[in-house]
Amino acid sequence: MAATLEELRSNIQEAVQPGYRQQLLARGQARGMIWQAGLLPIDAPGFSPQLSEDLLSFGYSLLLHGLRYLDLGGDFPTARVAFEVAAESIEAVIARGERNESRDFHRLIAGSAYHLGRFSARAYSLLHSSLVEANFSVVERCLAMLILRDLSGVSRAITNWFESGVGSDVNLMAQIEPLFGADDPGTNSRYDEGVVEALLLGLEGNFLSALSQTLLALERGEQGLIAQAQERLKRGLSVAGEMNFVSQWWVHRLALYIVDGLWTSSFHAILPMQGPNGTEVGDWAALRKQFIASLMCRNRSEIELWPSQVDAAKRVLELDRNLVLSLPTSAGKTRIAELCILACLAAEKRVVFVTPLRALSAQTEVSLRRTFGALGKTVSSLYGSIGVSGSDVDTLKSRDIVVSTPEKLDFALRSDPTLLDDVGLVVLDEGHMIGLGEREVRYEAQIQRLLRRPDAASRRIVCLSAILPEGEQLADFTAWLTSDRPEGLIKNSWRPTRLRFGEVDWNAKTKIAQLNIVVGDERPCVPKYVIGKRVSKRANAKVYPASQTDLCIFTAWRLIEDGQSVLVFCPLRVSVKAFAKRIMELTDLGLLPPIMTPPPTAIASALTVGAEWFGADHPILSCLRMGVAVHHGELPRDFRKEVERLLRDGILRLTISSPTLAQGLNLAATCLIFHGHFRNRKAIEESEFRNVVGRAGRAYVDIEGLVLYPMFDDHLKRRAVWKALIKSEKGREMESGLFSLLAWLLGRMAKRLGTADLNALLAYVAGQGAWDFPVVLGESTGEAAAAIDEWPRHLTSLDTAIFSLLGDSQVTEDTVEAKIDEVLSSSLLLRRLARKSEKVQTEVLAGLKARAKFIWASSTAIQRRGYFLAGVGLETGRKLDEKAAELELLLLGANVSVDVQDADQAVQSIVKFAEIAFGITPFKPKTLPGDWRQILEKWLRGAPIAELGAEDADDAITLIEHAFVYNLPWAMEAVRVRAEAHKDPFDEVASLASYGNANAVAAVETGTLSVPAAMLIKQGFASRLGAINAVATTGATFDNAAEMRAWLASAPVRLWGELLTWPTAESHELWKDFIAPHGAGSSAPWTAMAYTGQVKWHSVPMPPGAPLRIAASGPSAGLIFTSDYKEVGRVSYPFNQNAIGLTLATATGDIDKIRFEYIGPNDLIVN
Repeated sequence: MAATLEELRSNIQEAVQPGYRQQLLARGQARGMIWQAGLLPIDAPGFSPQLSEDLLSFGYSLLLHGLRYLDLGGDFPTARVAFEVAAESIEAVIARGERNESRDFHRLIAGSAYHLGRFSARAYSLLHSSLVEANFSVVERCLAMLILRDLSGVSRAITNWFESGVGSDVNLMAQIEPLFGADDPGTNSRYDEGVVEALLLGLEGNFLSALSQTLLALERGEQGLIAQAQERLKRGLSVAGEMNFVSQWWVHRLALYIVDGLWTSSFHAILPMQGPNGTEVGDWAALRKQFIASLMCRNRSEIELWPSQVDAAKRVLELDRNLVLSLPTSAGKTRIAELCILACLAAEKRVVFVTPLRALSAQTEVSLRRTFGALGKTVSSLYGSIGVSGSDVDTLKSRDIVVSTPEKLDFALRSDPTLLDDVGLVVLDEGHMIGLGEREVRYEAQIQRLLRRPDAASRRIVCLSAILPEGEQLADFTAWLTSDRPEGLIKNSWRPTRLRFGEVDWNAKTKIAQLNIVVGDERPCVPKYVIGKRVSKRANAKVYPASQTDLCIFTAWRLIEDGQSVLVFCPLRVSVKAFAKRIMELTDLGLLPPIMTPPPTAIASALTVGAEWFGADHPILSCLRMGVAVHHGELPRDFRKEVERLLRDGILRLTISSPTLAQGLNLAATCLIFHGHFRNRKAIEESEFRNVVGRAGRAYVDIEGLVLYPMFDDHLKRRAVWKALIKSEKGREMESGLFSLLAWLLGRMAKRLGTADLNALLAYVAGQGAWDFPVVLGESTGEAAAAIDEWPRHLTSLDTAIFSLLGDSQVTEDTVEAKIDEVLSSSLLLRRLARKSEKVQTEVLAGLKARAKFIWASSTAIQRRGYFLAGVGLETGRKLDEKAAELELLLLGANVSVDVQDADQAVQSIVKFAEIAFGITPFKPKTLPGDWRQILEKWLRGAPIAELGAEDADDAITLIEHAFVYNLPWAMEAVRVRAEAHKDPFDEVASLASYGNANAVAAVETGTLSVPAAMLIKQGFASRLGAINAVATTGATFDNAAEMRAWLASAPVRLWGELLTWPTAESHELWKDFIAPHGAGSSAPWTAMAYTGQVKWHSVPMPPGAPLRIAASGPSAGLIFTSDYKEVGRVSYPFNQNAIGLTLATATGDIDKIRFEYIGPNDLIVN
């Protein structure tokens, strides 16, 4: 046995190598992947009968090595790897092994080892499912509950044990005293058994006292109590060792370091108390305390940070330093964002959280509201199209935390840059959106504008991403966002769960699919994983699965039968709908058994919202009734939120998702199935693949995630690309979008000229005709067609970026080149150009300046301001100018008509406006059905979706989400802000620019001409038809939030709300949820409140400064205990038995009084 530090380190380093002992661990894990209750599938590869024994022996030995290594002062990283490998070795035996009398104890040891290795989520996943039925002693169960973060359960167990009196001095003496007067103790077995029993009870009491001190330390943030707990555990460990109490020895041995690890990774230990150089940061101390307490009091207490989060957490108070955080998917980026938000709020500044998708904004709002609602902070999202309504502006001005898409925020700031004046933090979620696309170029220009603001130094930017690249691109991106300050990048590859890859290989001859999994160099398989089925007994009957989609569905069903949750990724959104329809077809054929039907009450709200949009018999809702979620970016917002709620609550076990999954949407499952890896005949990007596969394996649910690619056909082609994707570590391409845009445009011009001569190109670019589409001789028809389509889009992107960078400042044609140089200072574009040749630098900057000069020569200052405010390019702006008079008159008429409730005139004005706007890029929808005008009219008049006239509800919803909810409001807002730019301040004639209300936009976005109904929908009532009827039956006329709240609180509305058929029978439950206190995601804010109570000590008063525990609930309510749970007194207070916060008491030395603090909502005392 190794005795020295060097010997232990050498043994550990050798043992954790992947090939150690003929790949013992890989063989064990390979067996574990296909094992079920200790049995291997028929025809599966064989494994040694000694494998389990070898794995347990190896795991326990390596675990002891790690513990001894720490005992001797060894470094933690070496021990951490030992703990992880030891846990994996034991887990490989027990996770899916046969049940026997020692399995529960081995599971506890494996979970403890994971915890020691800082994999607390894996430890939780391993122990959670078996705790209730586990055959544990009280100390084993308490250790398991501590690992499971069931701190309330640990506290109850401690209380029950001590209150039972089983370990009291009186009880122990009562057991031992009768033994002393009997026969010679040396020959009396009853004596030995009695002493052993007494010692075991004493050890139990000692262990529970140590855990009581640990809980109090975590509640109070006092490391001294941790030291006291560890001293107790050391004494207990010594006794257990001397008496050869094996299980007690292991529990004490592990708890000693688990308690230490809990503290060193806790918020208390890691989050700084003060800013850099000891500076105070506003209300940080109070908010920090409330934040830690609120997370600790969750059902699963959240008390520590993961290894991936520690470095960033230590820097949350560096408010003047921007940060780029690169962590794998599901590795805890959002928690770091929360901590940065907390620091910003403490400094009395507000926060803007930018997400790339409207769907992700909704998810983020829910998550942030859960965390910061408890701290009394307001959280809201900016929904809808690119434009900004009055309510959006109010939100941006007043809410503590605002969640927005980049486009929504950009539009608001163009009109009023002061909206950001008191914002101290901008979080860029999925901040890698740099590239050639229109959104990406806008994003780059928007960030550059943020960095160039005069007040930029007062505002922190935190960028979050899972797929940032390595090398020069990342260095330049980081330097850009952090203004060249050092240590601006924190990059960590740690993730909470393991990741495995496999294939489901269909054999067309045998009609059987084999599951193949990769575990190191091992290739475990299940030969008959999917077996073909027929719907009749005819010899020539069709065999299912009959397609790639079928095989994915059959694979998902097999995984669910094995108890897994499944997420199917479809690279094409259109495949998601087809997938849902195919599930129903296979179900109707009797090929898919009903194995996961959710409770009807759990999905009732989602079905109600869905039926209003899709119709009750739509495949999406039929799938939902089967427990299958269909998720993509074009789902109506309210239905999508309902589906996401069901997924968060674990109601649905199968999800079919679109590419929105790759853009940061927070969906996860045990197993991820790739429906395919091609999109538009090209393999998906490696960075997208990495972002998607990170969704496999849910922290605190799964130890590992499994990513499978079913292969029905084209096996060689699919497998080659699949292996390349798995092997690649490539991050997202992060070239400056402005550079890529200019390089493409200039490259096209160079091809047109047929020369690489720099002077010739510069001369061409400087000419007026350079910006007409350059025809390239000898180009294929397909290439030319693609270029013709891309040229105007890229020009528009470039123009928009130029307007965004230059803003609405007064720049003359003579000074525009110098202004370009100024606004590009320290930009990503210049940083990337610095790595290019001098020729490329000259070409790109000359091209950019030439386009700017062209714009300035082709427009007036007022026109350019209008283009800037509208967020459009030169050509779009010109078309708006051309149609401005007509468009403004129609939009004014629409707004007035909505306000005076002239439905016919409002509809007529909006439809005519749309006829013009839909002919202007970028407001032109990709597709428009011939009857879109009739559909728009019915939508505005509040007709049910089923009555809009579209043949397919999906087509109607796509039209609504794209054309009506996004494109048309954008055009309306563009016309409005352009009108403001052109407004004559001395003109007293009523005009669009002078008309205050913009309710026509809300009507288009919500599908109702009723202003009050539109407000209810925008505020979160999930039924459009219910909102319309609620307003109609009550005659509501409110048009602002304050009046709406008064209307909701009025007696008539409360009486209406008691009717089961109001607002409609279908929407009644949705209405109840909307008006409930939690309906808007609100919660009672937590505060720290001080109390003084009368106390009666059982003996002398406790010394000043002694940490105490006051039982605030249960039969012990009012009793006072020491840190190690000895009862010392009682305080007279009418405590609320259901209080959910933390009570912290400290002795003052007073004879008859005690002071204590309560952190929580105002619920401690019964009034």
